Amino acid sequence: MKTPVTEAITRYRMLDGCRNVTVGISGGADSCALLHTLWELREELDITLSACHVNHRLRGAESDRDEAFVRELCGRLEVPLEVYGVDVRAAAGKHESIEEAARRLRYGCFEDVCGKYGSLLATAHTANDNAETVLMNMIRGTGTKGLAGIPPVRGNMIRPLILCTREQTEAYCRKKGIDFVTDSTNLEDDCTRNRIRHNVMPLLREFNPSFIGAVTRMTEAVRSDEDFIREYALKCAEECRTEGGLDSRKLKELHPAV
Repeated sequence: MKTPVTEAITRYRMLDGCRNVTVGISGGADSCALLHTLWELREELDITLSACHVNHRLRGAESDRDEAFVRELCGRLEVPLEVYGVDVRAAAGKHESIEEAARRLRYGCFEDVCGKYGSLLATAHTANDNAETVLMNMIRGTGTKGLAGIPPVRGNMIRPLILCTREQTEAYCRKKGIDFVTDSTNLEDDCTRNRIRHNVMPLLREFNPSFIGAVTRMTEAVRSDEDFIREYALKCAEECRTEGGLDSRKLKELHPAV
């Protein structure tokens, strides 16, 4: 775990300009592995750690169990913890799913705590999550941005586990004797991501056991292409700029990708 985490942090310059890191922790294997790994690397990376847990109050006693577990874990590691309680069902908009509302509220809490600590937010997205996201984007229809998957860094958000597989995080927890909780809704097939995770991913790994790694390499390449095209497009826009807007004749001469 330490090797791919430090590789990701270095490759994507995740800690540039900030050494305060808040870990978004649910209590699951991925986020517990992330917190423990950064805790073990805290002196090597010269970082100050804190954590944030959001109780979505969607699973009754199970949600409260997760909160109690996270409180005990962070207390044992002496990591400052901020806990938020949100009412997802009450906050969900008319055209918003429960999952979308939960994400919106969760990231609102993360922004609040990062502002309080002046910190980066580290989320526990893995290479598996990245591959699932790519497949979801493909199903909906996408361009290079969607094929680039989950960005390792976006604003003040970093993903130190983006080069780790879910199997690695679970193996790390077993090896280190790290307890974690399981969200029962992750075992259901009532949302697109879960159906892809439980049904599509295993089939694709039958064709290619290294499918996760293959997608990781693809997203690296596509992300680089997307960055180049975007930067070049901005340069072309400046060259096409006129006093009143943009020169349409010059724009038509550009490559369609631009």
